[in-house]
Amino acid sequence: MLPLLLTLLLFQTPSQEPASFRVAANYVKVPVTVFDERGKLRDDLEREHFSVRDDGKATSIVNFVRNVAPINVLLLLDSSGSLKDELEEIRDSALHFARSFTSDDRISIISFSDGTVVLSPWTNQIRRLRKGLRKLKGGYRTAIYDALGETIAGHLRQVQGRRVIILLTDGLDNESVTPYEEILRRLIKSQITLYIVSRTRLVDDKVRDIKRVSFLNQVMQNILQDDGDFVEDYFKEKEMSMVTLAESTGGRALFPELLEDLGDSYAQVSRELKHQYLLTFVPPRSSEKKFRSINVTCSLPQGKVYFRRQYAWLAFQ
Repeated sequence: MLPLLLTLLLFQTPSQEPASFRVAANYVKVPVTVFDERGKLRDDLEREHFSVRDDGKATSIVNFVRNVAPINVLLLLDSSGSLKDELEEIRDSALHFARSFTSDDRISIISFSDGTVVLSPWTNQIRRLRKGLRKLKGGYRTAIYDALGETIAGHLRQVQGRRVIILLTDGLDNESVTPYEEILRRLIKSQITLYIVSRTRLVDDKVRDIKRVSFLNQVMQNILQDDGDFVEDYFKEKEMSMVTLAESTGGRALFPELLEDLGDSYAQVSRELKHQYLLTFVPPRSSEKKFRSINVTCSLPQGKVYFRRQYAWLAFQ
C-alpha cells in the first residue's frame, strides 16, 4: 500500500493539488444507558435526543452509535472471610453471567481478599471459565481498592477496546493501602466502566450480630449522646462511596437484598452492557482542569440516564 501511495505522489501532474494530510482528533467516548419510568431499558433513541455538556459548556456530539462493540469483561470476585459461606452461589452466578455474552466477547476472572488471584485468563470458552471458578477459595481480609488498582495497572492495561470491570464485594474494605480517591482517578483516566454488585445489604445483619460491633455502636451513642444507628450510617456511607465510584465511570452499583438475587443482578448488568449508546465529542484544546465533568441529558421522558461523568483532559492531548 505504501509504495502505491508514493508512486501516486511522485507522478502528480502540475494541475493536481498537493497532497494533504489530516491528523484525526482525539474523541472523548461516553457510554450512556437510558431507562424509562418503569425501569425498562430504552434502545430506540437517536442522536437528536441527547445533549452533552463538557464542564458546563454545551458541545457537539460528533458521533452516535449503539455500542455493540465486543466487550472485555473482568469479573473481580471478593473472596474475603465474610463470603466464605456463599462461594458456591458466587460460582454459579458468575458462570450464568458469563453465558450471557457472545463469542466475540472475552471474560477473565480474578478473586481477591488481601491479594489477587487470576482464576481464568482472557477467554470466550465457558469450560475454561468453569474450570477457573472451581479454584475460587475463601480468604481473610478485604482489599477492594488495592485489587482495583492492581487490575487497572496490570491485567487490563494492555487490553484494547471496550473494557468493563464487574466487582462483586461486600464493600467493607479493611486492608487497602490505596486511597479511594486514587482509584477514582485511575478509573477515569483508563476509561474503564465499573459495575458493582454489592453485598452490603446481605451482610448487614451478620455484622450487627458481632458483639464488638454492637458494643462500639453503644459506645458511640453514649459519647455523642445520640441514639442514632451508627452501624446503619456506616453502611450508607459505604453504599454511597460505591455508587459514586461506579456511576463516575458510566456504570452503576446494584444492591441485591437476598443471596438468590445475585444472579438477577448479574443478568441486569449483562443486559445493560448490550443496550448502551456511545456518544463522542471533541475535548477543548486547552483546559485549566486536569479532570473535566461530563453531563448528558435526554430530551424524551425517561427514568434515569447513566453516563461517564468525568474524563482526564491530558489523556486526549
